[in-house]
Amino acid sequence: MNKFCALLMAPLTFAACGPAMMMPSGDVTLEKPAVGFQLSTNAFEVGPGVETQRCFFFEVPAGADPIYVNRIVATQNTGSHHFNVFRIKTIKGLDPANGDVSDGECFKSPNWSDWPLVTNLQNSNPGFNKNDWTLPEGVAHKFMPGEKLMLQIHYVNATTQKTPGRGKGIINFHQVDKATVTKGELGTVFATNQAIKVCPGEKDRMFETSCSFAKTPVTIVGANGHFHSRGTKFEIAPYDKANDKVGEVFYTSTNWDDPPFQQNISIPVSASGGIDWRCTFAMAADQCADPANACCASFGGKVEINEHCNAFVYYYPKLDSVTCF
Repeated sequence: MNKFCALLMAPLTFAACGPAMMMPSGDVTLEKPAVGFQLSTNAFEVGPGVETQRCFFFEVPAGADPIYVNRIVATQNTGSHHFNVFRIKTIKGLDPANGDVSDGECFKSPNWSDWPLVTNLQNSNPGFNKNDWTLPEGVAHKFMPGEKLMLQIHYVNATTQKTPGRGKGIINFHQVDKATVTKGELGTVFATNQAIKVCPGEKDRMFETSCSFAKTPVTIVGANGHFHSRGTKFEIAPYDKANDKVGEVFYTSTNWDDPPFQQNISIPVSASGGIDWRCTFAMAADQCADPANACCASFGGKVEINEHCNAFVYYYPKLDSVTCF
């Protein structure tokens, strides 16, 4: 058995890119891409009152040459809070050598502070639990044979969200010929604002921050925002650091549990520029998030007691290193 199969045998199922289908068990399936590779978690129960975040580890299939991908199709069982894929870099408490992780270190975001984003999916409502994105012509993700990836999936069956059954996620990476990549590799930005706190009775509580990542001019082609149930509005705009100027908002979401994934846009970002993102929150006076925090919700991964203000941004051409954490 090769290293790829040995590492993945427990979580990986090569189920059958077409519409997302539900098996009799209620689990989603996807046909494997004709050329490329597929990653899948196992299915797991999410009982009443349970909030669970799980990290599954994979390796890109072995081979002699890099794999270029211009189409990504992801789906997940209904009721998921998020489904993210990262490239593994600096290893801290979350080590793929120790196998897949349920909760624990998988909830501690510093573990992946320099792990580049690959893709994300937040659509999990019935009938809308799939994202199929073909990248702009001439742009592709590049994966190296044997490269380690983490697939992270989060389910909540408690107060703020209800998971009606089991958890599961599948993602397809459709390969293209290197010769078609004429504009450059896809780059990504996973940006978090950790200086947030919303308390009972607060309305229109807004937090804004920026991140400059463009060493040279780039073009943003996709964006997605993420916060929890107290979030009412998420906005992303280009930021010109040299002139300390925020441009026009190009992404807006008012739906915390099914935010839009804006794709195939074309937003220019100047050298030394980046993004500015704003999260607005509201919390009823009789609500309590974290009893140990005066019922307020501060930054953290637990949906029931914490809040997030995370931006996912996709651009080209790819830069060597982007950190907005």
